[in-house]
Amino acid sequence: MKNSIGNNIKYYRKQLGLTQEELAGQLFVTSQAVSKWESDAGLPDTAQIVPLAKVLNISTDAIFGLEQGNYDDLAAAKVHEKFRELRSQIDKRKGALESCEYLLSECEANPLNFEIYMNFVQSVANLSRNIENFGEYKKGMNETFDKYFDEALKKSVQVIRYCKDSNCVEKTHFALSWLYIQRKEYEKAREHIAKLPSAHSNMLRESILAKLEGFENGIEAQLKAQHNNSQSLCLPFNKEFVYSAETYFWNKTESTPAYCEWALNIIFAVCKDPTMKPYCQGFVKDLYAFKICAELKTGLDEAARTDFAEVKKLILDYVDFCAAELEREDLLACYDEKGLLNMKLYTKEDADRRIKELEEKIKKWCGEEALKKVL
Repeated sequence: MKNSIGNNIKYYRKQLGLTQEELAGQLFVTSQAVSKWESDAGLPDTAQIVPLAKVLNISTDAIFGLEQGNYDDLAAAKVHEKFRELRSQIDKRKGALESCEYLLSECEANPLNFEIYMNFVQSVANLSRNIENFGEYKKGMNETFDKYFDEALKKSVQVIRYCKDSNCVEKTHFALSWLYIQRKEYEKAREHIAKLPSAHSNMLRESILAKLEGFENGIEAQLKAQHNNSQSLCLPFNKEFVYSAETYFWNKTESTPAYCEWALNIIFAVCKDPTMKPYCQGFVKDLYAFKICAELKTGLDEAARTDFAEVKKLILDYVDFCAAELEREDLLACYDEKGLLNMKLYTKEDADRRIKELEEKIKKWCGEEALKKVL
């Protein structure tokens, strides 16, 4: 608990990295007014309490000295759940547009909630993948995207400048890199790419932290940390597999099935440890999508039919896997928050949606007659 309302305002303002002038600007008051509040020479009007709490990204209770707790995290978690639901629609363009609109409204309702801001910037980057003929896009050609892009730039500046969570900042830089690449502003893209960690370094923070964990808390704690590291490493190499498969599909279609087979074999080998599955499942579906479509485009209809049946079974089997794993007594020892969220969201309804989404992708990329060949 803080000593006074003035001290509370000062404390949370500094937590966000805001100056008195910047806080005053967001509240449409003078910097002298903020100075008076923080020195306890005056108090905010009652009508200013709610706007002040929103700008500081805290509850009104926190202004009066009650603990802020997980207010920020809870708001972001609720928004993220709705955002995932919107983006998961079969119609990807519709889902991308609705996600942007929803997240923009939540940014306004939760000033300086950096995780929500970051999700919005990522959502705008995703939208760029769902605008037809985006390769020919130029500023002024798409009013909707222009609006979202401009807002994404504003939000990203605040995340990069004030957010203390390096993971959130890196995700924002990555999304901005993609947006600038799409707009053919390559030098600006390089500026943000330069801020990202590189795979060329194997001096990872997580690796040395696992060693530290062992020295501080014993070998079991170290093994758990190293297991968590292995789960986290699934995400970047699987993402690279999917990006490469996409490049092969659109440029060297005939080489795509062999590449996808190679990548899938690596993933399946990793998943011989079942606790790696939640960090791989979505990438498996994406790789099969490129593989099946490439097979259809190159006349390998029987192989495409076999692969479609196989990936459909993998998707449905994963629902049963998640239900069983979520009942484990040692659940929290096996999975981190990301893995648990993945499994909790993977229901029969979600699996059916993913299969339908795969069918729509085949129809879009290869045509309705090609889809009939695999059903």
